[in-house]
Amino acid sequence: MPSLQDSFADILSLKKQINLGISSDDLTCDSGMFKVIRERTNSIACVKTDNVLKLVSKGWAKPVDETLLNAQSSQDDFVLGTINKLYVEPIKTQFGKVSPKYAVSGYDVAFEICSSSQKIYVPDILIKSDSETQRYEIPETVEPNTCIISATFIKATDPNTIKITLLNQGDISKTLSDLEAKVLSLQQELDTARKLLGTKSAPDVTQTAKITELRKQLNETKEDLYRLYFAVYAVPQEKYDVQKLSFTGTPIEDQSATLVMAKKALTGENTYDAVFEACAGKTTVKLPVISVTSDMETINVKLGDKIAPNTCQMSSVKILSGNLTSIKAAPAGNAESNSKITDIENQLTKLQNDIVSERNMLRSITHDPNKPSNYNEQIEMHTANIIDLRGQIGALKAQLNEILYKTYG
Repeated sequence: MPSLQDSFADILSLKKQINLGISSDDLTCDSGMFKVIRERTNSIACVKTDNVLKLVSKGWAKPVDETLLNAQSSQDDFVLGTINKLYVEPIKTQFGKVSPKYAVSGYDVAFEICSSSQKIYVPDILIKSDSETQRYEIPETVEPNTCIISATFIKATDPNTIKITLLNQGDISKTLSDLEAKVLSLQQELDTARKLLGTKSAPDVTQTAKITELRKQLNETKEDLYRLYFAVYAVPQEKYDVQKLSFTGTPIEDQSATLVMAKKALTGENTYDAVFEACAGKTTVKLPVISVTSDMETINVKLGDKIAPNTCQMSSVKILSGNLTSIKAAPAGNAESNSKITDIENQLTKLQNDIVSERNMLRSITHDPNKPSNYNEQIEMHTANIIDLRGQIGALKAQLNEILYKTYG
């Protein structure tokens, strides 16, 4: 019988986050916990929200921002969703072999996780019986007012003792929702600024400072988002419009970066506003980095969003130069990471299709009034497949978001 050795916690422990290179300022606490600084050691600790002020008054923790604390406390009381138990069936088979001699050692349990008005990011499930306790995550997002089905095995002498609890509280989901909204807002502002930048013949260089600042904010927000996704094993999804030609009107044949124009900046000696376009060929550039160089300086620009096949992005940067003609632009993306992300995304697509198929079959069997003769056998088989696929999906999403977090960090 499959085990749950690949189960995950809601948020990676502080020690694991530190070992992965996450800075102390960016450490994230588990749902229902609040980050404080210990007075004596000046180190980070996660404590229950209700205990924060008590620990501060005793001198154990340094003073905290009470506005943030109160905001999180209100989210802790928010009901994210419910668990609906679909069935509890005794295990009497051994993966397809009907064997009456096998005693009931445990149960197949199927259940639905249903959200309220807010998304549930990576549902954190606790299942208890009189014989066993399990905790694991489902590496998916439950959209508002929807349900997803899942299943597991659990040992029990009395099936009535099996209880299923949703551990997620509102604080992590609220943070993720806010970050997603901020990324979308900044992306829209950046797109507008790029359009206002104009054309090759008449670029509006007054937009360059705004573009630089928006790109910086977008990269920082995406770093926060992907870091938190990485900690909870969640994945963002973004869509991009497809275009045919570069901004300069030339055919897009391969990944490239071209300097569109450079103009003396109004402030700063030897400072130029360099406008460039970055294009992708037949494949997506997932982690676009453009190197803008001159005779005085080299700047690596992280564009902040992927470049879809056969499309380009126009952006700008300020650069020091003693000679206008020395300013050049060239791709400097991490090809190895691009390849890894593509491979992971392809694997995830297949696994997501597989787990949806397994869930649909499980749902069909469960709701069929005419139970097949091998009902228990089928229930056990599909439950085992769902558990295995769930673990594979979670591990791949962790890899994906680790790459993205380290890229934008």
